[in-house]
Amino acid sequence: MAIFPHIQAESVIQVDDKIRLSAVKTFISTGEAAITLVEIEPHTGDGFIGVTNEDPDLLYLDWAYSTDGTKTISVRVTTDGAPVTITKDIICISEADDKLFSTDDDIAKHEVDILKYVPRGKNSFKYVHRLAQNEILEQLYKDGYVSTTNTKLTKDNVIRTDELQQWSKYMVLRMIFRDFSNAVEDVYDKKSKMYEDFEHTFRTKAVLKLDFNNDGVQGEYESANISTRGLSRR
Repeated sequence: MAIFPHIQAESVIQVDDKIRLSAVKTFISTGEAAITLVEIEPHTGDGFIGVTNEDPDLLYLDWAYSTDGTKTISVRVTTDGAPVTITKDIICISEADDKLFSTDDDIAKHEVDILKYVPRGKNSFKYVHRLAQNEILEQLYKDGYVSTTNTKLTKDNVIRTDELQQWSKYMVLRMIFRDFSNAVEDVYDKKSKMYEDFEHTFRTKAVLKLDFNNDGVQGEYESANISTRGLSRR
């Protein structure tokens, strides 16, 4: 007989952005007494908040962190004996440190009602902008762009430009509508493909401004033309 608490939450979240701390995958083994209490603590010292519900799909706590840093989430489950607690660390970062290449304001210029598609447990698409950022950095690595130490470029190595913003923006729109599509050539699939074309256009014409030494300034040799895949002096 055993209790198996479970925590599901994004590993990275921005300050003041809504996050869902979920315990819906929590379960007990056969023979264990019924769960009488499920509690979630957003961060050590915040105090536990009860989320017990007859519907296991409602075992979650929506939250937002007002400060950056490592946050330790705890889920505590009680049956008829001593409660069992597990923890999970996530990282909360400031908007400045997140350095996303695009924003919800950017995509709203093309889809004024886009925020109505934000999933439950979220209040923005920052998580998709972060995914797009990671995809762009991965694509640059695949295309042969590396740092001076021959490692992957990080978000700190890339200075946001208009072309980069456009590339990211259209990638985000493509991802959002792709997720909502459930049939080939439905309205969401058509929108996703349209934004994918725009994404490709800006990917191939982008000129990156690189900051290899992380001083916040583009250096003399810190430029890359994506369309030619070559480094050029500026």
